[in-house]
Amino acid sequence: MKRLFVLFTLLISAVTLSACELDWNVNDDPGNGPNENDLDGNYNAEVFEEVLEALQDNHYQDLSDEALYEAALRGLFDAIDDPHTNYMTQEERQQFRDDLGEEFVGVGITIERVDEDPVVTKVWTDSPAERAGMMPGDVITHIDGDDYSDRPYHERIESLLGEEGTTVEVGVERPGTEEIIYFTMERESIPNPTVVHDTFEVDGRTIGHLEINSFGEQTAALSEEALDELENDGIDGLIVDLRDNTGGYLAAVDDILDMFLTEGEQPMFTIEQRVGGEWVSIDYDASGEEARDYDIVTLINGSSASASEVFAAGMKEKGGYEVFGEPSFGKGTMQQPIELSSGSYVNVSLGRWLTPSGQWVDRIDGDIEYVEPTEIVEQNPYLYAYNVYLRDGEPLTYDTVATENENVQAILNALGADIREDGYFDEDTREAVEDFQNEHDLEITGEVDEATAAALSEVILEYRTDLSNDYQLQFAKDYFDE
Repeated sequence: MKRLFVLFTLLISAVTLSACELDWNVNDDPGNGPNENDLDGNYNAEVFEEVLEALQDNHYQDLSDEALYEAALRGLFDAIDDPHTNYMTQEERQQFRDDLGEEFVGVGITIERVDEDPVVTKVWTDSPAERAGMMPGDVITHIDGDDYSDRPYHERIESLLGEEGTTVEVGVERPGTEEIIYFTMERESIPNPTVVHDTFEVDGRTIGHLEINSFGEQTAALSEEALDELENDGIDGLIVDLRDNTGGYLAAVDDILDMFLTEGEQPMFTIEQRVGGEWVSIDYDASGEEARDYDIVTLINGSSASASEVFAAGMKEKGGYEVFGEPSFGKGTMQQPIELSSGSYVNVSLGRWLTPSGQWVDRIDGDIEYVEPTEIVEQNPYLYAYNVYLRDGEPLTYDTVATENENVQAILNALGADIREDGYFDEDTREAVEDFQNEHDLEITGEVDEATAAALSEVILEYRTDLSNDYQLQFAKDYFDE
């Protein structure tokens, strides 16, 4: 029965849930809706045209037909209390496809739409964005010197796109900071492997690490290949890492969950949706007869969403496996992108998914807001330090207060200093900068000039990519050492 439901996707807003083949018969009777000239039905096409003409003919600004038309389309979605049902341009739809592909051109970020704001939900490993220091949670406000904070989401997305080798300056708001943080990056071809695997040696035991970055069309096959390789290496345990995985195709998570879970009374998960005005419930059951002969841990964080939450909840509730990290994002609806004649899309929420125990996980309307780990493990805060950027090349100096000072202080503390991190460049901060300059053969000035900023940026990038500083991954490894 479940195989009749094809190609669902489960993603955060900008990376949405896609498609199944169903016979949609809702409202195909013209008598079901108000007449186009029925004012009592609050809909009148003639009035709409009059309003459009009044704006075009009389407003002092030069209003384009295209801008007004697209704004009217987007306005339809404002009346729906659902942030995941939205209008998507061709460029936005292409971003969705890129995020689930194995390669794309850009700066290496995944973006979610939150009240028309583009919010970074993932920064890709070894990408221009990671090297520059962008972080999940950053809100994109400025592009190439222009303030986009009051512009629609799609304009900001389109302005981020560009050819390989071109440069873009991006300004972001970051929670906890007052000033805009700027990053200059060169767009490049970004490897986007949906599956990465390796092994760790823990007290004489081989532990596999299966990192699933998104649930794309090839992810299930790639996961199966990776799992075969890991098992051929003789793993004694497995860490499935879904941190910052914002979702993907339901078919992919169905197949991957089925690699680990076995038959039983509970389904791996359930989907519910309205068909012909009636709720239809479909259970997705496991087919395995025997569990893997090693223990499995799943890692999640606040950017693990939709398909990732389906996986984590299934492993936790049906498999009885440990889930470590931070509470998940909380998105329990599924979207279907419907292509329009213009080439744009309407992304429509058409149902919801439930955990094996029948709970709806959704931060807006769910039975529970998110998937709760079996044990909360907070991440190393210094992994959120970013590259030092000097606006207009001006150094950071003693007796000043700035957002960049906070970042410098965090980097210095990650390296062993013990100074304040509130952004005030005090005497202790100056001494810590001098110590850093001395250790790295830089001119000792106590100021963060361009040479010192570059050295700090290089050091914090090495720190962030050193797995020993990843508290959550280390906690999972230590679990197998007990």
